[in-house]
Formats: sequence, C-alpha cells, structure tokens
Amino acid sequence: MAQARIMSRTRIFCTALVCLGCGMVTRGQQLAITSPLSGTVYSAGQIVNVTVSVTNGQVAGVQVGAQDMGFTQYETSSPYSFALTVPTETIGLKKLFAVGLVANEAVIVSPVITIDVEPSATPTAISFQQSLVTFGYVGQQRRIGVSAAFADGSTLDISQSSQLGFSSDTPTVASVDPTGLMTANGAGSANITTSYGKLTATMKAIGPSGVKGDLNGDGVVNSDDLFLLESMLGSAPTGPNDSRDINGDGKINILDVEALLTICGSACPSLSPTTTSLAPSTTQTHLAQPVTLTAMVTGNAPTGSVSFVVDGQLLDIGALKASGQASIVVTSLQVGAHTIIATYMGNSIDSPSTSQSLSVQVAAILGDVNGDGVVNCADLAIVKGSFGLKTGQPGFDPRADVNHDGVVNILDLSIVAKQLPAGTVCNY
Repeated sequence: MAQARIMSRTRIFCTALVCLGCGMVTRGQQLAITSPLSGTVYSAGQIVNVTVSVTNGQVAGVQVGAQDMGFTQYETSSPYSFALTVPTETIGLKKLFAVGLVANEAVIVSPVITIDVEPSATPTAISFQQSLVTFGYVGQQRRIGVSAAFADGSTLDISQSSQLGFSSDTPTVASVDPTGLMTANGAGSANITTSYGKLTATMKAIGPSGVKGDLNGDGVVNSDDLFLLESMLGSAPTGPNDSRDINGDGKINILDVEALLTICGSACPSLSPTTTSLAPSTTQTHLAQPVTLTAMVTGNAPTGSVSFVVDGQLLDIGALKASGQASIVVTSLQVGAHTIIATYMGNSIDSPSTSQSLSVQVAAILGDVNGDGVVNCADLAIVKGSFGLKTGQPGFDPRADVNHDGVVNILDLSIVAKQLPAGTVCNY
C-alpha cells in the first residue's frame, strides 16, 4: 500500500521529469544522492549504483528515478542503495533524482544530478543524417541527427551526446547552437560542422530565397506557400524578420494569409470565406482540472483542422468533424489567466479564419478565488462582495462564482469557508 502511494505521488509531481524541485513539502527532511557524482560517464548496459542519504528526519521510504531508465524498487529502510541498468541505444545527459515519502504522505525530492551516457567504443566516423537542409523562411529552425560508425560495422544515433560540438561558417545565413539546433538568418549558403573528439562531419545549409512570401524556399510564391502558412497560423514569430509574418505586425494570422494571397495572385486559388468561434467548457477552473475547448467553423463545408493557441503558443491541433466542430481537452493550464484563440487552418478551397480571443482563469486550489495560492479571508471577501448577483449583473465578479452555476450564493460561500484553515476568523 505504501509503495502504491509513493508511486502515485511520484507520477503526480515528477511526470516527464519536468517538475523536479518544484514546491515540495519538505518539513525539514532532505534527500541527497551521494553516489554517483554528477557528470559520471556510463555506457549502455552498465549498472548505475545509486546511494541516497536522508537527513533532518525520517522518511517512510525512498526510490530513485532516472530519465529514460524508469524507477527503482521502493526501499523502506536505510542504507538506501539502488541499481539501474543503462538501456541499449541510450546516449547523452540523463537526469537522476530520488523521491522520499514522509509520514504525512507528502513527498520530498532530492536535487537533480546528471550522468553522461556515451558509447563504450570509439567511433571510426561520424556523419549528419542528411547532407543538405534548405530553409524556407528567416527564423525557421531545424535539427539534423548525427550518426556514428564503429569498427565492427555497427552504427549509433549520437545526436544527444554531450560530446558533440557544432559550428557554422556563415552564421548570417544559418547559425547553430551547442545542441545542434540551426536557425535560418538570411539568404545564401553555409556549412554546418559537427565534431566528436577528433572526428568531424559537414553538411550544407541553404538559406531562404529572400522572395517575400516564399516560405518553402523554391524561389516562387504559389499555393504551396499558402498551404504552408495556413498550417502555421497562430504560431509565435521567431523574431522581427520572421518571413511568415508577411505584414510585419508581430503575429502570424489571417492578415498574413491575405497579404500572401495578394503577392501570390493567380498562382493561388480563390478561397471561400469561413468564420471560426471558440467556446470553453468553463472559464474558471482549478489546477489540473480538464477544460474542453470547442471550435466551430462555418463556411462552405470546410474540412481540415483547427489550431488551439494559448498565450501565443500553439497548444494542440484538433481535427474538424463533419459537424464543423473540433475539440480538445486541456489539463496542462497553469495557475493564472490564459488567453486562448482557435484558428482554422483552411484547405485548398476554404480560407483560414481565427476566433475572437477568450480568457480562462485557473486557480491554484479549490476556494482560492484570487489565485494567490492560499484560501483565506480575502477569498471569502470576494465572494461576499458579489453575493446574490448573477452573471451579467453590475458588480458581478466571475471569480466569486466558485461552482460556476451563474449565481453567487450560499453554496459559493460554503465552498470557500470549508477550505479555510481551522480556527480562521474573518472580520468584515
């Protein structure tokens, strides 16, 4: 039973290793990985022996998790020692952490360390996984994998290796960061070089053509560029020179489609107009609670898909049904207010369109009306301030409608009051 509890909490707090070290309840206890040292190098198939120390209190048990390696068994008594086997074809820096369960069923997480997984044999040659990359627009980014060949005839994808280095001989055309991510910066050509020890490989990068509206780099503006732009509506520009932002207003939206159609002329088809509207299942919710976003596209029987954009970033894409609707369910919205739009991408005969923006408010916990992370008298005051009012009436504060039934009444007061710490007295 205890093992099930810690596994459950580990998944909640450390899903995909993205929330390590985030706001855990420690109550004085501390975990630390004492072995191996951060940066220790291993190879596929080797055993990683992990030792964990616990200070400033007791824990019910400890387990260890590692990126791309899974979790160890749960240990209930010290010394806390674990063994992980590095899977085959694993390479690069991997995060390692320990999780402890304390008596009140809260969890504590150790600081993250990293181990470096590298090939056990020295490669005889390395190569990019393609010899040429062509960019269609300024700001476009690409990452090309790197493979290593060995004396026994085997090959291995080493794209994630920490031992790789990258450089560009013409950064004004295409620059490359230490991880191998290339960014198009202008017209022309550049040589991208990668190195692994004394081995090197080179690939050619061709920058954008410089023709306004030419997003696929073929030197002409036609329906191919139109369809490409439609698939990117709602994306955030990578900078002031992003070629997709054709009208230069800092957004990639329907106005850019209209500008491209003007440039394209007879090389692009005439598109039937459409309209897109967006409705959420709720405009107020709590952290990790699902919100359904539904877009409705009207026009001449449009087909295709809809992009859902949250705070300027593409969140997900939903397929358009015969009814003209596309829906997604979101559980990843963080605490705070979020601006959401839906963009129909269009197709060969229907024009794209974008909905009006709407706002969804996410509270940290039930009863946290003002979203400051705690339930206290300030939250109760907001509810009392709108008591008796309904949606649309002057003075109605939608935050006070805790149960989202359209009216602020005793039910909303009760929800907040039940979440107040024991003994709390609010004076008004």
